[in-house]
Amino acid sequence: SLVDLSGFDNIQGEDRKNFVGNSIYPAIQAVYGDKIAGIITGMLLDESAVDQRELLSDNAFFVTKVNEAHNIY
Repeated sequence: SLVDLSGFDNIQGEDRKNFVGNSIYPAIQAVYGDKIAGIITGMLLDESAVDQRELLSDNAFFVTKVNEAHNIY
């Protein structure tokens, strides 16, 4: 797991979005830089079909989803 998910199911709504966003942003920023990291992060947070738990726990899934968002962008 990329992130400690022990309390993840207790986090809801905006707090969950912020937790996920703060967890994935640095990795996206490292690859794509400041300019579009926020956009890609936002796209992943707004995409209801993306499983947020999987995004944080499965690196292959995370990379696939980031690449998909980048290609759309």
